[in-house]
Formats: sequence, structure tokens, C-alpha cells
Amino acid sequence: MELSSSEMKTIQHQYDALAKKVLKGEARSYYRELSKRAALEVNFSEMSEAELSQLYTLDEYESDYYRFEVSGYDVLVKNELLGEALQALPEKKRDIILLSYFLDMSDEEIGGLLNVVRSTIFRHRKTALEKIKLYMEGKTDEQK
Repeated sequence: MELSSSEMKTIQHQYDALAKKVLKGEARSYYRELSKRAALEVNFSEMSEAELSQLYTLDEYESDYYRFEVSGYDVLVKNELLGEALQALPEKKRDIILLSYFLDMSDEEIGGLLNVVRSTIFRHRKTALEKIKLYMEGKTDEQK
């Protein structure tokens, strides 16, 4: 069955009309989707520091820490200045500081662990804290 030229023209116009309708619908859908996205998107420059800090993480490696072993416990210290100050202490005083402040042990528990009297633990901790303070103050003065 052969179509006449007027019938071919009619079919061509119908196809063109359908194609235009489909393209207009797709364009409307696309612009609607863009407007939805634009309502939800925020520029980085408009975000607060708190919001920006939630968008990234920092990798932590064991080499970033100072590792101390105290009576079978591993204690990791991240602060570089504090780690250096602890390394500068004699081993016994360092152990007392680490057990007391990093492992939350009381003087009696530390004394039992190290076979030392509680009052000696107190005295060693006090002198160790003074040495740490002097070391850290000296380092900060050097940096200025």
C-alpha cells in the first residue's frame, strides 16, 4: 500500500508534533530537577566552620603518636610537645604520670603496681609535673 504525498505530509507533521511534545516535556523535567538541586545545594563559601569540618576526615597513623609501654600497657600520646616532655623524664616518673593521667589509676593502685609507697607516688608525680611544665615552657619560648 502506497501512501500519497499528502498522507506522507500528514504523518510527518504528526511525528513532528509528537517529537516537539516529548522534547518540551523532557526540558520541563530537566529544569524542574535543576531547581530542586539548586534549592538543596550550598556553596562552600557560605558554610560555617562546623559544617565544613563534617565534610572531611583525617587519617591517623600509629607513627603520629608517641608510644610508651608501662607495666604491660601501651599508652599513645598524640601531642608532640607532651610526648617529648614525657620522653625527657626519668622512666619511673614517666610511668607514674602515664599510669595516673592516661590510665586513670589512683596513687594506691600505682604504688601496688610499682611496689612503691603511696606518698612516694605523690611526690614523684608532683616533681614530674613540674619538670614537664618547665620543659614545655622552655620549648614554647624557643619557638617564639
